[in-house]
Amino acid sequence: MKTLSYTAKNTRSYSEWNEIIAQHFFNPEMSGRNVYLYVTEDLINSLGISKGVTCQDFIQTVKNVIGLSSICQQALRSMQNPVWRYQRQGYPPYIGYLALFVLAAGTEGDFSSKAYYPRLRELLGEKPTSGKYPDFDEMQKLWRDLEKWANVDKSDKLGIFNANITGRLVHVGIPIAQTLLTEKELKALPIIFAEAGLETISLPSERHITSLLVRYGRSYLRTRTLQLLEETSEGNELRQALIERIVDELCNWDGTTELQSEGRTQIYGVLRLCCKLDLTAKRASFTLRCTTKHDFPEDGLILNFNNDFYSCDEHGNGWSSPILNGRNIDASMLDWRYAFQMESPDNKWRFKFPNSHIRIFVEGRSLSLPGIVEVGRLPKGSPFFLAVHQECRTLLERWGTSSCEGFERLHIVKGLPNGWYLFKVTAAHSDEIVKSEYPILSFSTSIRLSLEGGLRLGNGNWFFRFAPPKLVLQCSDGTAKLYCNGRLLEDTSGQSIYELPPDIPVDTNIKIEARNGDNVIKRLSLLLVEDFSLVSSIKTSYIDRFGLVTTTKDEHSPEVRGALVKGVDCPTFNFNTLLPIQGKQRVVFLGKEPGQVAIYPEESILIDWYPVWAIAKGSLFDRAMFCGTSLKESELKLSPCKDRKKLDSWKKILLDNHKRTLPPLSDIRLKNLWVEFQKGAKRV
Repeated sequence: MKTLSYTAKNTRSYSEWNEIIAQHFFNPEMSGRNVYLYVTEDLINSLGISKGVTCQDFIQTVKNVIGLSSICQQALRSMQNPVWRYQRQGYPPYIGYLALFVLAAGTEGDFSSKAYYPRLRELLGEKPTSGKYPDFDEMQKLWRDLEKWANVDKSDKLGIFNANITGRLVHVGIPIAQTLLTEKELKALPIIFAEAGLETISLPSERHITSLLVRYGRSYLRTRTLQLLEETSEGNELRQALIERIVDELCNWDGTTELQSEGRTQIYGVLRLCCKLDLTAKRASFTLRCTTKHDFPEDGLILNFNNDFYSCDEHGNGWSSPILNGRNIDASMLDWRYAFQMESPDNKWRFKFPNSHIRIFVEGRSLSLPGIVEVGRLPKGSPFFLAVHQECRTLLERWGTSSCEGFERLHIVKGLPNGWYLFKVTAAHSDEIVKSEYPILSFSTSIRLSLEGGLRLGNGNWFFRFAPPKLVLQCSDGTAKLYCNGRLLEDTSGQSIYELPPDIPVDTNIKIEARNGDNVIKRLSLLLVEDFSLVSSIKTSYIDRFGLVTTTKDEHSPEVRGALVKGVDCPTFNFNTLLPIQGKQRVVFLGKEPGQVAIYPEESILIDWYPVWAIAKGSLFDRAMFCGTSLKESELKLSPCKDRKKLDSWKKILLDNHKRTLPPLSDIRLKNLWVEFQKGAKRV
């Protein structure tokens, strides 16, 4: 850090600095968003400008507070102060100390790229020697307490903070992690992700992500960041930490990008190939589907490509139905080597087909999709398919015969674009030959801990107890173990997907840790909520009685805000109103007991039992939709039925001998419930 010659006439006390720094990072505008304490000299100067004080004043103020104690001892005392420890009012009193630790990580000078402690000592006016700073290992307690304050005490309303360790830098990794990306770079990442065709439905390997970041990020990332990404040494911990940080941002991205020049947002997704193989006829039928982490529109998507309009609906798990233009698109007519985009007429949605000479496919069963589907990452030790352009064929065949098991070419006579070949592989055991030339074929090397599924309450890691998330641990060498509140979890799935123990406490912070021996290498926290109350006191926009958005408060007028409805007497629920029924389309309603069946419009919907299933009849297929009040109230009840005609009709519809009815696919619990009903129909 350069020495400033400015002499401050005014000063701020430590508590004032602590307050103003905390307010800058943690505020209502950051609700539900990740917070990083990216503290720089310029930031501190800007925060002190109103009083004419500078970063040097801030550093001196901290030094004056610590006196004869070490800075770490004083920081720890501030957290242990009874006023904070028991009341926890206002901002944590140690944020100023943490800000100084982060400031040290970005200090310029004649230091090794990995040297942190010499930077901290020089910042404090000490001799910049190496070696751990006294009691610095205790500072993890402060970072963990800040995580608890932001995520639990404040319920993510001022921002989400995760005290993630950077690489194997156990003690200094957290402050270093705050400085890896500037605020400007963070804001640019969604644009880079969109231009690179990245998404998390099928997360690519770190090497592939890095290559795409370098290619598409040159206009947005600092030279320092690009140089770190371009390094070839995979042992560089700062590089690995930077990649992990960017991947974390990618995993939290929902596809939304701010177009500031136009004052609007745009939602991005990726176009993926799907294929039905007929190996007997040696034919392949390729279609396109959209993938996005964002919620699909309820009425489906209309997309424009080369002035032709196409459509698709939501299929489930982030995938759309096949894209249609009267009929399925024949994707073999496209040149897969080149990128293209489809866009909605209102420019709100944009989907990119990334350019590639190699495309990876896996069986679609795990994604509740038919045939084989394109994914972004090479699976290790499990079957997959490869579509390869002839330009890559020589190297790919050499890799397949030397590093793969069961590598064979499929002789497809119809359905592949010109110059493309399709291969089937039982398992890949090494990526050494191909990973540098074709990063898409590299294995993932990092350890990742994430939450999958569950029903969140807000944007943070709060979940309803009845729908907890699953824990996903990605570890390339399989050495990491997963712990929940210190209890070792077993991988009963065989796919590194773990479930929370059934006796886990509610309304208490739950600590999840991935460990390699005694070393904690990844951690996160979450909270299971038993119950909550709708907050009506927050000033936010709502819909008035005329359907207009307003913020003007009128205690006597009806209003709707999400699930909160005031001043309205709701009519009796009509099951027909929420179903995608067109014209005179027939809908069959089924209850949970044998004989409970009503066919609309031939029969009245005014029935004395509650429907569980609504089956919309179509020309080719029927579609089963859940319309019960809750899963528990909708469980099958095999009771006697005196009306033989109704009983036979109820049974026939569920048995579905002609396989016309598509089961619910968006939720595995609903699919399992449908299967239970079908099993029950066989027993009556």
